[in-house]
Amino acid sequence: MAGITFQVGEAKVRPGVYVRVTNIGEPQEAIIPQGIVAALFRASWGPLGQVTYLENADAVTANFGSTGTIDTAIEAFRGGCRRVVAYRLGSGGAKATITLKDTATTPANVVTISAKYEGVRGNNFKVTVRDSLSDATKRELLLFEGTTLLQTVTFSKGTGEPQALVDAVNASNSPYITATKLADGNGILATVTQQALTGGQDPTVDGASYSAGLSAIEAIDWNVLAVDSEDPATHVTVQTYINRVRNEGKRVIAVVGEPTSVQLSTRLTNAEAFNDPAIVYVANGFKGSDGVVREGYKAAARVAGMIAAANITESLTHAVVKGATELVGALTNAEIEQAIQSGALVFTLSAQKQVQIEYGINTFVTVTADMDAGWKKIRRVRTRDNLMDRISATWEPLVGKISNSPDGRATLIAAAQGIINKMVAEGALLSGTIVEDKNNPPTGDSAWFVVQVDDLDSAEKLYITFGFRFAPEY
Repeated sequence: MAGITFQVGEAKVRPGVYVRVTNIGEPQEAIIPQGIVAALFRASWGPLGQVTYLENADAVTANFGSTGTIDTAIEAFRGGCRRVVAYRLGSGGAKATITLKDTATTPANVVTISAKYEGVRGNNFKVTVRDSLSDATKRELLLFEGTTLLQTVTFSKGTGEPQALVDAVNASNSPYITATKLADGNGILATVTQQALTGGQDPTVDGASYSAGLSAIEAIDWNVLAVDSEDPATHVTVQTYINRVRNEGKRVIAVVGEPTSVQLSTRLTNAEAFNDPAIVYVANGFKGSDGVVREGYKAAARVAGMIAAANITESLTHAVVKGATELVGALTNAEIEQAIQSGALVFTLSAQKQVQIEYGINTFVTVTADMDAGWKKIRRVRTRDNLMDRISATWEPLVGKISNSPDGRATLIAAAQGIINKMVAEGALLSGTIVEDKNNPPTGDSAWFVVQVDDLDSAEKLYITFGFRFAPEY
């Protein structure tokens, strides 16, 4: 039969036509997710100690209620990010509960209704158990939060009410409560009206909680990290984590901040101490049109969202903060210059009196032989990270699949050069090349390459010389 497949190096016994399929095109370029903020925060409701994916600001309150430091995630969305990888911090805590009884002369405990999550929010829940108003064969449990009816669960009336209620609550997949049967009792639930769940306690949040949260998000794709802490010790933990995961190939950055109640000199000293291209420090804040002051972790979370939302060819310099009406912790010209020299990102007013980011910088202030001044700029860090990520992710599927030969290495070079050329077309790079490293010739299963690129910055410092004449010369 014509067209039988063959393997490289195989010699067939029978005469005939044999075929083999190969790919003569370049490897498919990997897609690097953008626009994602990881947010670690405290709450009195919601999944505890696990990652939750949120697609908009409404999902934050739907999943985690309205108290705590959930604005870490909300501010990230207000900054423009498209997704938040959320993690509720803490351990321990307790779920609010209520025990329902039967109608026996000596009432027995028959059902426990529990809040779905640990936290004090559950203490606001109240339950009513009554006969259905529309069906004489049914009873119903009504769940309130304050005066708001959250859920109605209908179950069969009769001698098996405890089991019927438990089955109905758990079958409803309630976002608020679960039910556990303790006993059958006499089979009939006692009527209750607006009885509160009690005993709910918020989890304990400490340094270990942040470490657990950072570990939980490590294997997940995200670009910028925001935490609800304004504690310098926690910020150091964040920096240590960011440096480690970047060294392991996860090129991400973090944004932290302290409130203006901290002395400016202390804030700038803390910013400069990071000296890190992957750490952005927000030194002051702003007030929104809603009257809410956003500084410290809230301002940092807003900046995290703005960074994640920006294209890699966009700078945050003079980026206007949406919804901001006035500065909190306004700085003088001298203080702004001092902040810039300390690697602190600050908010200022534009010529149009809009709140803006003065200069899109990170905390890297001291250049080294290997790290030039380009690493001081958020835009250029993101561009350089993106280049490394795109080439690495495109090459990864080829490891072990091609020969360490001139042809095999040419395949790698072609794929990487294609990415460089594309980033030039995108306006992220001015030019760039990749070649084999002449100082490290290939050997065995190893090959070395050198990428040299000129990445672009934004036009941010414009100098104009004006010449004036008192009278024209004749």
